[in-house]
Amino acid sequence: MEPMPFRDHYGRDLIIDICVVCQGLWFDGTELLQLGPESTLGLFRFIAEHGGNPREMQAVMACPRCRMRLVRGTDRARDTIFHYARCPRDHGRFVTFFQFLRARQFVRALSGPEIDELRRRVRQVNCSNCGAPIEINRAAACKYCRTPLSMIDPDQMSKAVQALDEAVLRRGALDPTLPIRLAEARLRVERAFTSADSRAVWDLADNDRGDDLVRSSLRALTKLFG
Repeated sequence: MEPMPFRDHYGRDLIIDICVVCQGLWFDGTELLQLGPESTLGLFRFIAEHGGNPREMQAVMACPRCRMRLVRGTDRARDTIFHYARCPRDHGRFVTFFQFLRARQFVRALSGPEIDELRRRVRQVNCSNCGAPIEINRAAACKYCRTPLSMIDPDQMSKAVQALDEAVLRRGALDPTLPIRLAEARLRVERAFTSADSRAVWDLADNDRGDDLVRSSLRALTKLFG
């Protein structure tokens, strides 16, 4: 894993360990809860740039601090359930890129009409969680990990950018142009997904080969942020 610097809610230094090969993040202690909105969006951009098909996870994983066997766990962020592997001595938890996006409610399952529209356009996509192929005409969820067909939630992305805007203003940002730049970023997110029928997603699905909808949406947003 490679350590990367971020900030907590109060602007203090926070080091997150990231493994691109495993497509996962290690949060010491309560770092996942301490992650500020600016850092959350920073991690979102990192995942968009480095996300790929995840490597199959080992049946037994060890804590990088004490080497004890990690225990599978489940948590809930409002109405969204996400999964992780935690150290029994509370040294931290390992969260995959996809599960982090779920924990921050950036990902939502496709609705019935969206799945029907997707079936008219493509035959197969990859699971956003484990990378396995999903035959859309046969199922609306991965047969291996049971993750439903998912996409980036545009409303939640817009809220995240707004939260960043408000957090920076509360800290008294020194850069007077920052609120304007953040407002522009929020508008770009909103404009990216203004269509109720998610045409941006369908266009990406038409052009991508063997990809998943979450990665397609991530790439689209990365281009918008520049």
